[in-house]
Amino acid sequence: MSPDGTGRQGTQLLYGLRVASEIPLYQDRSAADDGEPDVTMRMGEPIPEQQARPPGRELAHMETDRPYYTFTVTDTGDYALRFYRTCDFVVDSALRTVTMHVVEGADPGVAGVLAAGAALSFVLTMRRHTVLHASAVQIGDAALAFVGYSGMGKSTMAALMCADGARLITDDVLRVDPDGDAMRCRLGATELRLRKAASELAERFSDRPPGRVTSDDRDALRMVESTEDRLPLAAIVVPWPDRDRTWTELERLSTMDALVTLLRFPRLLGWTDSAVLDRQFSDVGDVVERVPVYRAQVPWGPPFGEDIAETVAAVVGLSQDLI
Repeated sequence: MSPDGTGRQGTQLLYGLRVASEIPLYQDRSAADDGEPDVTMRMGEPIPEQQARPPGRELAHMETDRPYYTFTVTDTGDYALRFYRTCDFVVDSALRTVTMHVVEGADPGVAGVLAAGAALSFVLTMRRHTVLHASAVQIGDAALAFVGYSGMGKSTMAALMCADGARLITDDVLRVDPDGDAMRCRLGATELRLRKAASELAERFSDRPPGRVTSDDRDALRMVESTEDRLPLAAIVVPWPDRDRTWTELERLSTMDALVTLLRFPRLLGWTDSAVLDRQFSDVGDVVERVPVYRAQVPWGPPFGEDIAETVAAVVGLSQDLI
């Protein structure tokens, strides 16, 4: 964390990219000063709120009761990412410069959360890297990932594993690279962003991890981070929280079920561009051919059971390596 608490940390090594950012990212994977950044993130001028979609050909659109975001590509090849009521990102055609324009009156902290998560996920996707909506931890010499929608317990499961001695690889955004028969994980976020209901997990650690409250009202806990890039991904677990359940049960999915399941949980929803959709199908297909995928029915808290982490690690074959 930067000394002044702004989160400005110079060049970071995130998701296999050297990222130089004026925008607070609140990560601690500082890169050496030598070498050009792969991505430069800049703070642009504030803008008035825009209700119209940005100009250009639509790549993605997401809305619930009202529009949440729209991504487009212009005739010049530049990209516009409009998060209605919050901010716009302008990404150059080379996918090397990201400029954030915060909507007048919006919370810049929330825009910063989008910069570290959604904007970098977009850059990774358009650079044709495989991106999972996942939190991941290191156990021994391998990685374990938790995949799912926001609110399904990815970060909570990662926190439970870290409380038992695992090290954090990333939260919410996981880039994996194919390498022969393996998929290798790139280092990412060094904080776990937990909903308030899961914040009691801090008490599970022998040394309470340092934390802060984020602009989107999460408790961000700084974990002991993994320092080993490109660890092999041993397994993927999709958690299904169940408050009425009293024991943890995992089921390994068939390759086809694993494919269908992971395709339900992209890091960025609402893609309409056929090229991106085709790549996602192919990328997830490569993942499930190399990595076993489990569905985990988990008794949910708080309070959380003492044996959840141990059970999950044992079923996926990593218990002997749990620190």
